[in-house]
Amino acid sequence: MFAMRSLAGSLCGATLLLTALTACGDTTKVPEAAPATPFMTGSVEITQQGNANVSIDAASVTFKLDASRSLVMHLMLTSHSPLAQTISIRGSLYDTKHNLVGDAVGGQINVVPGQPTGVELTGPTPLGTIASARLEVSSPPAQTPVPT
Repeated sequence: MFAMRSLAGSLCGATLLLTALTACGDTTKVPEAAPATPFMTGSVEITQQGNANVSIDAASVTFKLDASRSLVMHLMLTSHSPLAQTISIRGSLYDTKHNLVGDAVGGQINVVPGQPTGVELTGPTPLGTIASARLEVSSPPAQTPVPT
């Protein structure tokens, strides 16, 4: 019985010694990621389309990547509708060869006419460099109240 305990103790000690010696080796070198291409060109061409009676200030459109590398777009728009409206926006993002590299969606409710309103769009990380963006702005039709 004593011999079994000695053998188990020796094996345990040998394992610890081997682990300690392995840990004292050279530092592991992890390769760094290759430098990424910029996710947008110096100036991005903005095109607006859709049925919503609004205008987007193209100079206000910004693009950034958040901590999770998701795309976040901010823009300012002004409604020209006589009443407050709900706005939805889908942004299609293209590279210099007009290949689709990403998209973003967002919207705003109760957009007041004549007042600049900020809108945030979000989407996945672009798959290339953004050179242009087509923003499709739509406003769903107002619901007609049903008499009770």
